[in-house]
Formats: sequence, structure tokens, C-alpha cells
Amino acid sequence: MRIGKNSLGLYAIGRIGFGIASLVAPAVTGRTLAGPGAALPDAKAFLRGMGGREIGLGLGLLAAIRADGPARRWVIAGLLADAGDLVGIAGAWSDMPPAKRWVGLGTAGAAAAAGVGVLATLPR
Repeated sequence: MRIGKNSLGLYAIGRIGFGIASLVAPAVTGRTLAGPGAALPDAKAFLRGMGGREIGLGLGLLAAIRADGPARRWVIAGLLADAGDLVGIAGAWSDMPPAKRWVGLGTAGAAAAAGVGVLATLPR
């Protein structure tokens, strides 16, 4: 089964939306995902960077879709970024508030799972 351009576009727009939220309101995004420490200035700087990454990945994927080019490499790049987020959460697990561990893990895990699902439908 192949994924349609509309579904692939929604995947890209989801990344862009999360990126904009992280860039514009990093304290809110951070507190939601990781707890109160994520609202500290240094954490907000990293969240803004993550937001920029998500926007770049989403825009790159949209450009590939529009040009009828290879979208697979953009999906792989996003999947690698999501895997990095999972590793980061695992590394901070004992320092995170227990409830936020699962929110962060669930969010990053869902993003990675979506990427795997999308990737499985794309031609090689």
C-alpha cells in the first residue's frame, strides 16, 4: 500500500505545527513534555532548536512532495530525529517527573511510529 500525497503532506504539516509550537512557546511545550524544569532558559533554547529542526524537516518533506521528488529521505531524517528524542528521554528518565516520563516517551514514540508507518508505504 502506498501513502497518498495528502497523507504525506499531513505528516509534514504535523511536524511543522509541533515545530512552530516549540519555537514560539517553548516553555509551554517543554512543561507539557518534561515538567517544570523545561521552562528554564537553557531548556527553552534547546526546545526552540528542536522546533527549528521540526520545521525544517516538515518544509523539506513538503518541498519534496511538491517537486514530486524523493520524500523517503525526509521521512528517514525525521525518524532519526525522533529516535534521538527517545534516546534523550531514556537518558533523562530518572531525573524527569514520573508523569512526564510517559508523556515524553509517548509523544516521541508516537512520532517515531508514525514515521515508521509512513516509511513503510513509500517506494524505495
